[in-house]
Amino acid sequence: MRSPALKTAAVLGVAALLYAWVASARETPVLMYHRISSSESPSSLHVLPEDFEKQMEFLKVHRYRVVPLAELAGRILEKKPVPPKTVAITFDDGSLDNFQNAFPVLKNMGFPATIFMITENIGKEGWLSEEDLRILDESGIAIGSHTVTHAFLPELGTEKVAEELARSKKDLEKVLGHPVTLLSYPGGGVTRSVIEEAGKAGYQAAVTTNYGREKDNAYAMRRVKVSGKNGNLFRFWPKVSGYSQLGKKRIEIK
Repeated sequence: MRSPALKTAAVLGVAALLYAWVASARETPVLMYHRISSSESPSSLHVLPEDFEKQMEFLKVHRYRVVPLAELAGRILEKKPVPPKTVAITFDDGSLDNFQNAFPVLKNMGFPATIFMITENIGKEGWLSEEDLRILDESGIAIGSHTVTHAFLPELGTEKVAEELARSKKDLEKVLGHPVTLLSYPGGGVTRSVIEEAGKAGYQAAVTTNYGREKDNAYAMRRVKVSGKNGNLFRFWPKVSGYSQLGKKRIEIK
């Protein structure tokens, strides 16, 4: 019969192993937003401006370390540990409300972020203009590519993928006057071939739109979607905790 001391040691040993497993499963959250705008009903793409402001205040008050996406990608490439409570903020598509509603809040909080622009929409009604992009870029908001047409890349031939990646990069670099190195795959569509083309085009890191990608691949960085349904801070907190992907099945990139 085991002594109480041995039983206690066994329990502590199991607890230590469980804690180590949970800690190793923690991932640095890369938040994914789309639109920050008023909407009659919360959707997967719309977050109310007042909810967005509360979420950013939450990060500020609880002393989260909000870093540029490029910094996080650099740590992944160099295999450096990421400090706890580190978060990166991203926006897909490049809608005008990112400039009107999100940018003032980010600027007030002193938070960096990345906006991934669909380049064929630059200057169109409801979308960011060249001047908007320059102002954002000069204010610490990185601009990345979301391709030219928002095409789902795995369904395209290699030449078309290369064109979408290279042309959108060139379009943005012409506007900003410096290299653009970050990419967001439309719809999270990524394959080994697409990653290869991204590298050839000169991108240094890229993000997907879902949970099920590789943890330590700077060309397939996973993100946590924030939608209008996450306005409640009790729902927002798990997304920035680093444990929201715990137990999520990973999808192999083919």
